[in-house]
Amino acid sequence: MPSSGTQLVQYNASLGSTAQIGVAQLQSNPCFRFDFLGFSLGCNSTVDPCIFDITGLQWNGVTNVPQANTTFQVAPCAETSNCALSHQILNSAAALPFTNLTAINITLTVAGQPQTWWADDLQIAWTDSSCGAAACRAQVPNTIMIARRPLSLASRAKGLLRWAIRDYDGPDGATA
Repeated sequence: MPSSGTQLVQYNASLGSTAQIGVAQLQSNPCFRFDFLGFSLGCNSTVDPCIFDITGLQWNGVTNVPQANTTFQVAPCAETSNCALSHQILNSAAALPFTNLTAINITLTVAGQPQTWWADDLQIAWTDSSCGAAACRAQVPNTIMIARRPLSLASRAKGLLRWAIRDYDGPDGATA
């Protein structure tokens, strides 16, 4: 049950064990660095707790390198539907290393196995909130990101990145 209606991220673990949210090709531009503060999470479990491993990444000029790490444990939902997401926020001490980031990696395990998970209410802040940095960000047009249907990212998201959902490409490259 997301607070943002259809503006919910669903990640299917069959696509890989780690999801990434980041600034993509803007990683080398310092005005796009962000601080991660928290988000609401839930996963596909009715018995065992959901263990989310969150790693903050920072661009070093060549690649994204780990900067910070934390773990959130989310209680399972006894129901198979109508479950509320659990709001996870970093306390001030834990938030200190989650600054000046270019991406966060999210890995979920339930009883040691990857599972489908959902996220909403992503809370980030620009590392540099000055007028100069805002003017720098304003120079970059909104970007249309293409996500494949199995990722189930919501369309019409507001802000810098806008998600468009596209059908999965079949083995011959044709859209299914």
